Amino acid sequence: MGKGLSSYQKGQKGERRAAAYLRLRGYQVLERNYRVPQGEIDLIARRGETLVFVEVKSRKDDSYGTPIEAVSSQKVKRVSAVAAVYLSRYEKPYNVCRFDIVAVGPDKNFLGFLKVHHFENAFSVDGVFNV
Repeated sequence: MGKGLSSYQKGQKGERRAAAYLRLRGYQVLERNYRVPQGEIDLIARRGETLVFVEVKSRKDDSYGTPIEAVSSQKVKRVSAVAAVYLSRYEKPYNVCRFDIVAVGPDKNFLGFLKVHHFENAFSVDGVFNV
């Protein structure tokens, strides 16, 4: 992700990469780092009538596990709680909401950029992982 960067900076870089990836695939990024007392959601995006709450995980290698393994059941609970707050604050009804994980790295593409892996509908509110 870049030498000399703090964990926060690396996370921000991964989130920018994830947001760009989603935009290229037709998503409108509505919020970045949406924070409320219950916690934070990295990205909130919309594609058509679907609202997507996105957890971004960046990795330079898999020594601490895969990005998917880094999303704990506690994190799922926090993201779900924040999503409920977000939905309660906005009048726009969404027909479908889902929780995605976007993993940035650790592998690179042929140009040397970190690969992005998008896991749609990765988990549900009750903490069941679908990937």
